[in-house]
This record gives sequence, C-alpha cells and structure tokens, in this order.
Amino acid sequence: MLKKTGLSLFSVFSSFVLVAQEAPKDTTRTQTLNTVQVTSWSAGKKDNQLDVPRSVGVLSAEDFHRNNGLSLENSLNLIPGVSMGSRTTFGGQRIIIRGYGNNTNFNGQGVQVLLNNIPITDATGATILDDIDFATLGKVEVVKGPASSLYGAGVAGVVNLFTLKPRPNQTRFVEENTGGSNGLWRTNTRFETANEHSSLLVNYGHQEQEGWRTNSASRKDYAQFSGDFYVSDKNTLSAYFAYAHSLEQLAGEMTDSIIYHRIVWSDPAYLVNGSKTVIESFRAGLTDNYRIDGHFSNQTTVYTNSYTLNQPFAHGLTDNQAFTFGGRTGFVYSSDTGNVTVHAILGAQFQKTIAFNKSYNLANNVPGGIRGDLQNSSQGYNVFTEWKFSLPAKWIVTAGGSLDFTEYAIADMLANSANPTHANQSGDKSFSPVFMPRISLLKLLNEHVSVYADLSRGYTPPPTSNVINSVLGTANKSLKPESAFQYEIGSKGDLLDGKLSYQLALFDLDIRNKIVAQQVPASGTTPTYTTYVNAGRQQNLGAELALSYAIVNSPNSAVTLLRPFVTYTYSDFKYKDFYSDNNHNAATLNFSNNKVAGVAPNVVNLGIDVQTKPGFYAYLTYRHVDAVPYTFDNKYSARPFNLFNGKIGYRSQLGNHFSVDLYAGADNLTNSTYYSFLFFSGTLAGTTDPHFLPMPYNAAWYGGAKLAYIF
Repeated sequence: MLKKTGLSLFSVFSSFVLVAQEAPKDTTRTQTLNTVQVTSWSAGKKDNQLDVPRSVGVLSAEDFHRNNGLSLENSLNLIPGVSMGSRTTFGGQRIIIRGYGNNTNFNGQGVQVLLNNIPITDATGATILDDIDFATLGKVEVVKGPASSLYGAGVAGVVNLFTLKPRPNQTRFVEENTGGSNGLWRTNTRFETANEHSSLLVNYGHQEQEGWRTNSASRKDYAQFSGDFYVSDKNTLSAYFAYAHSLEQLAGEMTDSIIYHRIVWSDPAYLVNGSKTVIESFRAGLTDNYRIDGHFSNQTTVYTNSYTLNQPFAHGLTDNQAFTFGGRTGFVYSSDTGNVTVHAILGAQFQKTIAFNKSYNLANNVPGGIRGDLQNSSQGYNVFTEWKFSLPAKWIVTAGGSLDFTEYAIADMLANSANPTHANQSGDKSFSPVFMPRISLLKLLNEHVSVYADLSRGYTPPPTSNVINSVLGTANKSLKPESAFQYEIGSKGDLLDGKLSYQLALFDLDIRNKIVAQQVPASGTTPTYTTYVNAGRQQNLGAELALSYAIVNSPNSAVTLLRPFVTYTYSDFKYKDFYSDNNHNAATLNFSNNKVAGVAPNVVNLGIDVQTKPGFYAYLTYRHVDAVPYTFDNKYSARPFNLFNGKIGYRSQLGNHFSVDLYAGADNLTNSTYYSFLFFSGTLAGTTDPHFLPMPYNAAWYGGAKLAYIF
C-alpha cells in the first residue's frame, strides 16, 4: 500500500495558448510552426483539414470527456494506427504509430512528443510521460509517419499535446473530484480567466490510486500556470512553467499462464526491493509570435526542463538527473496573388540534454556498491523548411525537408586511477548529417472531399546506450540511425451536409537499418559482450479508416447529438531480410517474413455519443484487438481481447454563475482479460519468461463531479 505523504515541492506551471485580437488577413495567428488547424474527426464537424495532405488524428475536449480523462490511452487508442500502453498504473507510457516505436520496452522511441510547442522528447530520443497531467489537456494531434519538413528526426511521427484554453471573455473557478475502484482519487482545482488582452490558467491537481496488485500504487501532484499576453497588434507572448511529482510502484511482468488464469500476482523480486519509479520535474518555456508585416511573421520558442528519476527495481537501483534546454524558431511567409497562394516556413531548432546516470547494486531494498556513473551529453539540431503552393483547379503541392545533426558524448566517471581494471565506457559519436525530404500532392475535388499522395523520409538515431560499448569502452562508429520512407495515399472529407466525416489512408512504411543486439563471443582476454548492429529491414503495409455519422446534431432537439463512429486499422507488417544478428552463423536466427512483434493485424473501435437537451449524456466504446505476437519468431502471441467502456452523466448551467457536471462510468464493463503493455523479445528465453503487464480483471468503476463558478 502506498503511504500518503505531502507535496515535497510546490510550484506553478504556465502553459501558453495563443489569444489575440482580430487581425488583418495576413497575420500569424494560424501560421504557427507546429499547429495543424483541424478539429476532431469524431466531432463530425466541417473543418479545414481537407487541405492537409497526410493522415492526422485529432482528439478534442469532447473526446477526453468520453472517459475519466486521467490517462491518455483510452482516447489515443481510438485513433487508427496508434497504440499507447503503460507499464504502471499511470506511468511508463509507450506510443507506437504505424508499427514503429516497438523496438524498445521502455518509454518509446522514434516518436516526437511536444506540449504547447515545448518538446517532451529529449535530445537522447527518450520520451518520459509520467509527469504529464493528461487531465488538463484540451487537444491532441497525431501526425502519422515522418514529419521531417517541420519537426526533423522521428520515423513514427509527432504527437502534439495542447493544454486547456480558458473560455474567451470569462472568469471561472473550477473544482473537480473523481473517485473510483482500487482507491482512485483525483482532484483538480483551477482558476481561469481570459479577456482581449490576456489569458490566464492556474491549476493544481492531486491524483492517487492504491492499485489492484501488490506494489502497484500511484501518486501524483501537478501544479500549472499558463499565461498568454497581448503585447501589441503585431506581438503576442506566452509563458509556460510546470512542476510535477510522480510516484509509480512496480509490480513486475506476468507470464501468459498467470494472466490468462486471471491470477492476481506481483513479482517477488520487485516486492523485495520496494520497486518504484519516482520522478520530480520542472518544465518552462517562452513563445513569442511576431507579425513582421502583411507577408512575414516569426514564431520563436525557448524552453528548459529538468528531472530527477529514482528507480529501485528487481535487479538494481537507478538514480538519474537530466537537464534539457533548447529553442525553435521559424519564419513564415504568406502570399496570395489570386491564382497562386504560397505558404512557406523556414526555421531551425536546437536541443541539448545533459544527464547524470548512476546505477547501484540492490538487495532487499538496501543499496550496495556502485555499478556505473556516466555523464551523457546529447544534442540535436536541424534546419527545416516547408513550402505549400495552392494552385489553380484546386491543386495543392507541398514540398520541404530538413537537414539533421546528432551528436553524443559519454564520460565514465568510474574510469580513473582508483579503478585500473574498470572498462572505460567513455566515448563520443557524431552522426553524419541526414537530409530528409517530403513532397505531397493534394486535389480538392470540391469543398467537402480531397484526395492526396504523400512521400516523406524520417530517421531515428540510436539511444546512447546502443552507441557506447560498455565492455570495450569504445564508441560504435559503424552504427547507423534507423531510416524510413513512407508512401501514403488517402482521402478525407465530409458528406451528407456535414453529417458523415471520414479519413482513409493507405501507406507503406519501409524501414531500413533496424537495430538489433548482437552477442560477440569471447576472444583472448576480451570477454563475451553485447553490441548493437544494423541487421534488418521492416516493411509496414497498412490501411486506416476513421468514420463518424451524426444522425442527430441539433441543439434544439430533445436529443441534441446522436453520433456513432468507427475506426479500423489493418496492419500487414513484416520483417524483411531481418536477422537476430550480423554474425550469420549457425546461431543466427532468420526472422524474415515474420509478423512484426507488438502489432495486431486488425484493430476495430466502435462507439456512440449521445447528448440531450436537458443535459444528460452517455458514451459507449468497444475495442477489439487481434492476437499480437510478442516474439520476433512469432511462436508466442497475446490472445485477442474485446474491451467495453462506458460513461453516463449530467451537465448543465445553473443560473448565471454555476455549471455542474456529474458522471459515472467504468472501464472493462465485461470483465475481459487484457493487458496494458507487452514486452517484446526475439525468442522466448524460457517457459516462464514474463511479457505481460495486465489491466484489472474486473470492471474499474469511477464517478465524480465538476462544479464551476462563473464570475
């Protein structure tokens, strides 16, 4: 059980959401670097995503309202082609997009995550989401596949998170409390105000849950402050600061025999060491939007974040500190000559992460001798550009690219005269600059339907742990980044007077230089060691469909909204020329033509949204996931599962000053056996090799109330 403690530190968090007065036609208000101006596909609204020549999944505040909103999985997993899982109750998240990002069992790789234009993904490529307060998000955008012309490195794509926006010309005080199964308790206290000159939001949130397995509790504290300020007719300024303290206990992985016999079990090796992940973080950023004249504008963001991570686990203790800083700037040019409209961005970004990583022996929760003491310095920088030409006959051509640089350096602090036998792990690696192009062609068939074709290239540098050989104490000079070309065609639109909204995408994501671990046998005085090599190719062929139909969408009807929706993902992902190593001897395993581990061939989401004029509402979602192989040899797979989630509630305006939202709901209404996270490996090392992190076997209920006072 988790012992209740007070906040170790209190701070405030400031997140920027641009608020500006009405401006002339050629301003920067819709020309920011990282904003795709779209609305949620499931909202069934006409939007201007028709001229975006690629698949973009969007979640709005209404999408988050379908569940308790405390984690992102239930919402993000409704987007076709996207899979998000968690290693703990509310932490250890990993995002997989179109089958990429599953080459690591921790945090995620190849996906760029930003919050209000501030990168969450650091310069090492790691994305830690334990300290992100998902309950305060107002919008999420997922760009699927390489997005080099605006974001640089990353094969899987980009996830843009945006915090809540205060309602225009309103001042509110909001209090929300949610309780539920397994000791769940969440409270949000928020003050927000907005007028024509500024927009401010202050939020404090506390969240805890005892968990359903021994040593699976979670406790989090968040503090936020966001401010947007009108400086002049040409200039707006935003500031963002965030503090979070997160504790996630670790109960360990299960075998398939344990999970499918529905045994409530925690790994004794984790229990004896009091395993947990404790993160304390601070994040800050400033964004300046400046309109130079009727054609040129600039957006510049500078940011910093730091965290400490303490993690006792089954086999040791990790104690890390990391500090990241960077900036991003872009100049936007817009011109409309009547026949041709040009929208161009030219920019650059820089990011550096300095990390101090220590590891210790640990037995019975008592730290032992030090194992490692590394200082890592990683930095990445690029220049990027994208040009969009709107031509006659409703043709749109988009072209761009980025030139990316990545550098690593590691200093081993144990390599000194006091440790003459210590293998020095110091080293440095500068990857050759990589140019990543993108080009697309889009045709607006009419005001409601478009078709497009898109070609883009991306790459993912290996993490520092793959670059430095810990036994030889040398840098792996021959290791190359994973790279990919994505070929995509699709269509999107709204039909039947806007009632039917759809997105359809067909894609081929061809990934080269896949990185695998390779065992090198002992030779002379050199012991056996593990190195990392580029040993394979992966081809992901897939189709994605998102469809919603607003049977009723009328504020004057007794039923104001009746909207079913469906999303479907088909994945024919295969390893090509893919081996367990580059030794190519009798021990080498050939995984070619096997299914990619961690990806279900078919995933279906169904749902229905119902809202009424008196204020009652109901949401129901169903999710089917096919069997998923979790070993590269495809000999072992997780079983398919079906998941039903539901929520009912009542929300209304009470007079001129109060609004209320009362709700109750449950995840896993039918008591299905399913998992939140799968570990992947080449083969099953033993019959008891654990790979599953399960979700509760029975329905998880919750209920709550939100009360707002409007001044």
